[in-house]
Amino acid sequence: MEYEISVIVPVYNAENYIERCAGSLLEQTMKEGIEYIFVNDCTPDRSMQVLEAVVAGYPDRMNHVRYVHHSLNRGAPGSRNSGLAVAKGEYLFFADSDDWAEKEMLEDMYRIAKEKDAAIVRCDFFSAYATHEEIMKQGNETNPKECVKLLLSEKIHGAFWNKLVRRTLFTDHKIVFFDGYWDDLRASVQLFHYAPKIAYIPKAYYHYVHYNVNSLSVQNHEQRLNEVIQNTDGIIEFLKEKNLRLDKHIHYLKLAAKQTLLFTCDKSAFRQWLQIYPESSPYIWSYPSLPFHLKMVGGFTALRLWPLVDLWIGLKKWHISKMKKRF
Repeated sequence: MEYEISVIVPVYNAENYIERCAGSLLEQTMKEGIEYIFVNDCTPDRSMQVLEAVVAGYPDRMNHVRYVHHSLNRGAPGSRNSGLAVAKGEYLFFADSDDWAEKEMLEDMYRIAKEKDAAIVRCDFFSAYATHEEIMKQGNETNPKECVKLLLSEKIHGAFWNKLVRRTLFTDHKIVFFDGYWDDLRASVQLFHYAPKIAYIPKAYYHYVHYNVNSLSVQNHEQRLNEVIQNTDGIIEFLKEKNLRLDKHIHYLKLAAKQTLLFTCDKSAFRQWLQIYPESSPYIWSYPSLPFHLKMVGGFTALRLWPLVDLWIGLKKWHISKMKKRF
């Protein structure tokens, strides 16, 4: 059977969230033409039992739901690849099992895709925290090269859950998800480069959850940093292969890759920041996505003004201690 959209959802440690996620996808106002592919990535909890119970409540959808079971945990990239390998839809939509979508999301995005003959449709999204949500505007740029620049400088989010992508864009260019964190950004850069036409909807449909500590995207910081660097190098290699002269934006990408080292109170992390992609450190003042206070401490580090870095760390520790006493 042919489908307009294949929805691909990796499932891992989402027992408390999968009901909301699956329900929001199964209740889409687009009643026909959707297939659902749930990839069980060896989840150790009851996520799959909960999911199957939810699906049973939608008899009109049941024949269009399929389950892929991994024998070994392969992480989010491997799960997305498993879904991609069996998908039949004209377009692909990837969701995370702890997030959820507005009911009209797929209908609206598919309509725009057909009206605009777009290979990629993107939209705004909600960042969902434990106590509130924030709408994250993604800008109205539709030129492929300019979109690649915005991806590199973190002005467009690299994830796939706010995008609808024509499946042949993956298959024609043999694009897959590489292992590790930032696998989605790496694939997004390739897809936006090859996309003949991109469309944008200035509306938020997707709720991106930040508070599930058991999700696929939460892991050891050092491991995550190494994976980010690996995929950053892969992105840079791709851009060089395609002779895309985006030197300034590549420096922004490198700064983004190591920026979490500036979030700590550990002086060794600042020394590590200095050692990773040192050629990009001077660009920190022009990097558009970094808050001023982090540009400042990064600037101190780049100039090796260690007394000022020590002062920053001391002030931050004092502030954290004060906040702990308050609560």
